[in-house]
Amino acid sequence: MKTNYASLKNTGALALLILLFCARPASAQPSVTVETNQIYGQAVDYTGSNVDLELDAYYVAGGQTNRPVMILTHGGGFGAGDKGYTTAQGNFYPDMATAFATNGYAAFSLNYRLWPGCPGGCTDEIAMAEEDVMTALNWIQTNSVHYGIDTNRIVIGGDSAGGGLAVNVSYLNLRSFLACISLWGGVPPYGTVVHPVNLSAVTSETPPTCFIHGTADTIVPYAISVDLSSNLTAAGVYNELHPLPGDNHYPVMVNGIYQTNLVSLIIRTMVTFANLEVGGKATAAPVHLGGKYLHAANGHFIFDLNGPTNFTVAVEQSNDHMNSWQPVETDQLLNGAVLVTNTATNITQVFRARVISQ
Repeated sequence: MKTNYASLKNTGALALLILLFCARPASAQPSVTVETNQIYGQAVDYTGSNVDLELDAYYVAGGQTNRPVMILTHGGGFGAGDKGYTTAQGNFYPDMATAFATNGYAAFSLNYRLWPGCPGGCTDEIAMAEEDVMTALNWIQTNSVHYGIDTNRIVIGGDSAGGGLAVNVSYLNLRSFLACISLWGGVPPYGTVVHPVNLSAVTSETPPTCFIHGTADTIVPYAISVDLSSNLTAAGVYNELHPLPGDNHYPVMVNGIYQTNLVSLIIRTMVTFANLEVGGKATAAPVHLGGKYLHAANGHFIFDLNGPTNFTVAVEQSNDHMNSWQPVETDQLLNGAVLVTNTATNITQVFRARVISQ
């Protein structure tokens, strides 16, 4: 029987949830190799011209063969933006890609076809951009040996239009991406009218999603992420909603000044969420918890109806937005039924399980 994510949700201020994994300290960062302007395909743009599609690849050289992948799609309203540094967006995408590379990923920052002033809600432009992402994914998979990657562990993320693109391409291609990260993501029409970011319906198969969004955003209203988060929770899909209180659209650049402290916090939250999804080891055998079974792996609290039990875990709960944890069954060999009531339907009560030994 298919496992389902428990209805977990972070509704507090932006915080770092580190369960089984954590980002490497800055002092231990390895040297990152950057391959710029790699042509991953060709396509016809909105003018009818043939164009090269390019990406920048970031990774740590050294013979690894099982790196997870982070694909980054830049913002710019589907009419502007770039995979690298620009005066408008600062060094956000190179910084994100470098951080993921130093945390063991192969990161790819993509350019995709743009259409300034695209008509009709940019439906055709979004479809072109989605096609380009899938072309890039095929190129990445074809070059998996060179980059030492595990093609089964791929996460996608982006900001603004790039966040909207990440949501839609991952929700449309369910088997291609383990998870999605949306940074104040949306699709046209932009403005004060709340317009759903997801063009595909949410189902139980939708990838787990992390939202980071300014509560005072006037371009892509914060309510867009709130609504999608609620819909994901209702469908049993794991998601995290991290509000940035009082921040407007693209908060990493304010009055031309690159907000390095906020960038660092956002990136560390992204890495933590991605690590929860790609995992550092195979899923552990499920633990019997009450009348159901619990998969204690990758930081998730996942129920199933089948499976053996024979390892030690700590099961904890939080009632204060994951700021503190209280033991439910700690350091106990769970080889039989444990009478713990699952009340995770109350979004203020969150559970986690940590594998102690096996």
